[in-house]
Parts: sequence; C-alpha cells; structure tokens
Amino acid sequence: MHGLFAGLTTLDVAHGLDSVPDPLSKTTSTAHLLAAGGPATNAAVTFSALCRVARGRGSGSGDEGDGSDGGDAATLLTAVGRGPLSDVVLADLAEAGVDVLDATELPDGRPSSGADSRARGLEPALSGIVEHPEGRTVVSTNARLALDVVGARALLAEGLLDEGDPDVVLVDGHNPELAALALRAGTPDVDGSADPFAELEEHPSHLRVLDGGSWKPWFTPLLGLVDVAVVSADFRPPVLTEADGDATAAFLRGFGITRVVRTDGANPVRWWWDGAEGEVPVVGVAEASTLGAGDVFHGALAWALARLHASGLAVPQDPTPQIAFAASVATLSTRTFGTRAWRSDPGLTELLEGI
Repeated sequence: MHGLFAGLTTLDVAHGLDSVPDPLSKTTSTAHLLAAGGPATNAAVTFSALCRVARGRGSGSGDEGDGSDGGDAATLLTAVGRGPLSDVVLADLAEAGVDVLDATELPDGRPSSGADSRARGLEPALSGIVEHPEGRTVVSTNARLALDVVGARALLAEGLLDEGDPDVVLVDGHNPELAALALRAGTPDVDGSADPFAELEEHPSHLRVLDGGSWKPWFTPLLGLVDVAVVSADFRPPVLTEADGDATAAFLRGFGITRVVRTDGANPVRWWWDGAEGEVPVVGVAEASTLGAGDVFHGALAWALARLHASGLAVPQDPTPQIAFAASVATLSTRTFGTRAWRSDPGLTELLEGI
C-alpha cells in the first residue's frame, strides 16, 4: 500500500512526569521522547507501523524491518529544513519507515552547517512538551519554513513514479501549498482549463482525507478537493457560532464533503457518511498518555481506507469498522508515553486481525 501525507514536521522534545511540576524546583522526568512530530508526520509514522505489523502477521513473524520494505510506503511531503535538528528529524523518520520529500526553500549556497542554517531560518519548529497527571504544557517556536512549491511539485511527481499512485492521501491543517499538491495527486492537470470547476470535477480513485483539527482560514479553497474530513470537537468554521457536530457536517456538505468524522476526546466518535450517520464508542485507558493520540487515529483511519483501495474494494457504506479500528489503535497508543513506544505493543497484531 502507498499512503501520501502532507503537512507540518517539527522536532518534539517531550517529558512525562508522575506528578504536577513545582515551578520553583527542578523536576526529573519519568519518561522522555525526542522524535519528529506534527499531525501529518505522526499519521505517516502510524501508517508505516501498521504496514509493518500487517506484513509480520501475514508472514507469521514479528518485526519485519522498517516500513520501506515489502512494497508498502508512507510518503511525507513536508519541509524539514537543514542543520542538526533537521538531521535528527530525518533519522527518526527513516527509522520509522517514512519516505520524506523535503520541500524546504533553500537560499543560494545551500548551507550545510548548523550555524548557517539557524542564521538563515532553516531549522524546523521545535516543540517542548511536558505531560503530567493534571494535563500537558506545550511550548513551540511555531516556525514555518519557507517552501519551494515548484520543487515540491517535481519531488512529488518523482515520488509517485517510484511508489505509484497513492491508496490514500492525508493532509493536515498546515502548509496549504503542500496540501494542495497532495490532494491533486492522481488527477489530470487542468491548469489553463476554461472550466472554472474542472479541478473539482476530477476525482482520483483513492480517498483524500483532511485532518481538520481546528479551523484554519486557508481551508476554504482546499475543501473542494477533500473526500473525508476528520475534525475535532474544536473545529468551528467562522460561519458557526459554536462548535456543533451537525452544523459542521452540514457546512462541509456545502463543499461537497459528504463524509465527516468528528472526534471528541474520550467521548464517542460521531460520523456522517453519504446521508447516514452514527457513532463509535471510545474505550478509555486509566492514566492514559494522550500525546499524539489524535494523529495516531488519523493515521490508522488512513491505513484502513488505503487497505480497501489496495484490495480493489469500494468505499464502505458504513465506516464503523474503519473508525472503530482507528479508535482502538489510538487507545492502544495511550498506554505508553509518547508517539513511538506503542508501535511495539503486541496488541497491534490482535487489532489487525479484527479488521
């Protein structure tokens, strides 16, 4: 299978505490993580991990190596930058089996040293995360690397030649230029067409998924290219006075999106799907570490939808099995700290056997 992801990549430095930190004293963490982060990035890592487990289950063995083996691929179109922090990000994603298409715009001279990279703004965003029993604190540089959109288009075309058309596309709410490129993958080039709706009328065979998170002002021109919108309880378009699920689904239908999935923490996941609707319960975990759980949900849902496409199966009329699978994988990820340790949980094999 081939999953194409586009969006933000950060370097996450996370600490887990077993008590609420005292601001006047030094606190020692009970767990820590240094890894690539970002919504689409974590979703790509999840997709690759599920491909690996599925291959191991099919061969009767365990870990079959990283996600680049066996014909499966998770491709991430993003901006990683240059310098020591970028090297850490790339090394982590290589270990996770994610193929990175780096669309960072480089100045003349293409600096390679860390000092030059920082001076020219080429380091990725750095997020510091502290998770404790009463909540989580996140501090981020919120840096947005400049993009080489023309170069990104060429990188993506080359990547699709190598890996083939995707079985699913997922974009997050960051880097709208990269999202637009990914959402158009597998459709004819309609630039210069006299028909202003030509782009919206072209539909690839795979599903295009939006990790909506919260509303972003640049979503509007992208919505017509989306088939499945996965939004959080915080997603509120400006035309709505409150974040209401039914109203949000109705708003997205106005853009032709007839498949909407709405997560709400530990509450049931609600869905609206081609005229039907329903909900899927979420099983909670005591003392859960929810860091990245939403991203894992999105990656697992993308994997389940890609599996159908790769098998030549139609889009389901009832998405309950796929949503329940994604929710189960996300729940499993909360049993351990961070966004990586859950991938070695033997319970993943059991979850794959049920879908």
